[in-house]
Amino acid sequence: MTAFLIIATIISLSILYKYLPNRKIFIYFCISLVIVFAIAGLIARSQQPQQTMNEAERYALQQQQKIFTGWYTNYQKDIDQLDRNWQLYHNIIENFNAENMDAYDLFERLSNLESEARIEQVHIYTIKPPPGIGEECNLHIEEMLRKTQRYSDAQTQTISLTRAAVEDEKFLTLEHSVQCHILQDIIIRESPTGLFTSNELSEILNYFKLPEDFVNSESGIRNSE
Repeated sequence: MTAFLIIATIISLSILYKYLPNRKIFIYFCISLVIVFAIAGLIARSQQPQQTMNEAERYALQQQQKIFTGWYTNYQKDIDQLDRNWQLYHNIIENFNAENMDAYDLFERLSNLESEARIEQVHIYTIKPPPGIGEECNLHIEEMLRKTQRYSDAQTQTISLTRAAVEDEKFLTLEHSVQCHILQDIIIRESPTGLFTSNELSEILNYFKLPEDFVNSESGIRNSE
C-alpha cells in the first residue's frame, strides 16, 4: 500500500510538472506536500503500538483487579461514614438555626459527633493500598488516600471548632441570630471543599483495561463520530 502511494505521488508530480505553466507554483506545491508527509510521519511515530498481553499477564491483571475491587468496597464504606458524619453535622446546625434545639442540646450533639468523627479520622489513616497491586496503580491509590485524609482532617476540624465555639460561655449570652452567624462563619472558613478522586479512579480503571478494551473503546469513539 505504501509503495503504491509513493508511485502514485511520483506520477502525479510528473504530470503537474509537465502541465503547470508556472514552475513556482509547482515548487510551492512540492514543499507543501513534503510538510504534510512530515507531519503525518510524526503523528504515526507518536502513536503507541498496539498493546499485547499473554495469558499469564492477563491473569495477573485480572487478579489485581479483584484485589482492588475488594479493597475499594471497604474504602467506600469509610467514605459513606464520612458523608454520614458531614450530613449529620449540617442537620444539627440547621436544627439549631431553626430553633428546634437550644445551645445545650447543640453542644451535646456536636460533642458526640466530634467523637465519632475523630474515631473515623484515626481509622482513615490506617487504610493502606492493598498488597499485590502494580506500582502504577498503587501510586494512584496512595494519592486517593492522601486526599481522603486531608478531607477527613478538615471535616473533623470544622466539627471541633464548632463545638468549641458553642462551649464558650459567651456563646450562651448572645442573641440567636448572632449565634447562627458565628456557626455559619466557621462553616464558610473551615469546611472542606470536597473529596475529588475522579481523576485517580479514572487512571486506575485505565490501568485495569485489557488490550481489547482499548480497541473497543476507540472503535466506539469512531462510530459515535
